[in-house]
Amino acid sequence: MYLACFIAATYAASPEIEPLEQYRLRRERLAGTLNGVVVLFAAPASDLVEFQQEDNFYYLTGFGEPEAILLLDGREGRADEHLFIPSRNPREERWTGIKLGPGPEAERATGIASVEALEDFDATFSELAGPNPSVYTLMTEDQGLERLRSLTPGAVFQDAGPAIADLRLLKAETELVLLRKAIDITTMAHANAATAIRPGAPEYEVEGLIEYTFRRNGAERPAFPSIVGSGPYSTILHYDRNNRVMQAGDLVVVDIGAEYSGYAADVTRTYPVSGQFTERQKEIYEIVLDAQKAALDRIRPGVRIGGPNGVDAAARDYIEGHGYGQYFIHGTSHYLGLYVHDVGDTSRPLEPGMVLTVEPGIYLPEESLGVRIEDDVLVTPGGYELLSNFPREIEEIEDLMAGSRTSPVRN
Repeated sequence: MYLACFIAATYAASPEIEPLEQYRLRRERLAGTLNGVVVLFAAPASDLVEFQQEDNFYYLTGFGEPEAILLLDGREGRADEHLFIPSRNPREERWTGIKLGPGPEAERATGIASVEALEDFDATFSELAGPNPSVYTLMTEDQGLERLRSLTPGAVFQDAGPAIADLRLLKAETELVLLRKAIDITTMAHANAATAIRPGAPEYEVEGLIEYTFRRNGAERPAFPSIVGSGPYSTILHYDRNNRVMQAGDLVVVDIGAEYSGYAADVTRTYPVSGQFTERQKEIYEIVLDAQKAALDRIRPGVRIGGPNGVDAAARDYIEGHGYGQYFIHGTSHYLGLYVHDVGDTSRPLEPGMVLTVEPGIYLPEESLGVRIEDDVLVTPGGYELLSNFPREIEEIEDLMAGSRTSPVRN
């Protein structure tokens, strides 16, 4: 009894997850949509590498341990579900910590009807699928696909990815709780970053304070490598070496995102290293900011990200109208969720519950001057909600920089 309680407490202490009922409803919707046998594989374990669960598997289970297999049968209205996990190994647990094993305790902890031993998967799958089933899995999972083919040579295999992506596009309220926490932690890290930005400071000092703030506030990790690009590196989109010493007169692009309970934030601000923008920097910054505002004003249900009247066009037209179209070298928006560039059809009209970024930029390599402003946005029935509530206006940024010279680091 003590051991069962200890296992349950250990599992509950893992990153915050949604109510188990939410995962069950997703599994039912997916199984009903596909009307076939669905098999998804958890991410494998790897020594001395921090484990991170496969996004789609996590979306359907909330289960954060490696080597598991999810089996769903949605044929003819059925919704049978099985989770196969490794049996407990006390010797290995001296190295890994206590893990869930198959059986009633795991069924209660995961909310999945049947949690069985991993070694029983092959027999159960073969019996359940029959000789010529339609099997849906992730077609990018080569090793798992090869295993399934060997078990059911007569099966027709199809990609489960698009159907899961459609589900993932519309965020449940329980997902938005986690996304908001990821975004709040990220804006807190931006506030702390401002305290370390000054002439003569290395970029990695800012990066270190950002990632300290992430972990200090419960984020598992950065959702992507933190970008702290100053001077010439403010014009490099995915610069992440972060080892240059910032100089007076530089701009520094800080593009960061915390991952909280699997959900990613993505917020960018551009700061003047000296604390105030030059007139030329203000000119470019205002164009980018006004382009972002134009794109935000376009967001509402029924509008698309792309296309002539889309969100991207609003930002791009504004920047092109001011003569800098060739210096805006990336898209304005991407979806946000369990992955920073989350899955989903970007040609699909926006719907309430979608979350996307809005991030125009202008990059002038010949001037070592880059500006990007990025915020995270929830589509609502009447338009949008700005989730990343953090200073954007020039005066706000300069006031933040001035205050940060004397303000302590925030939790």
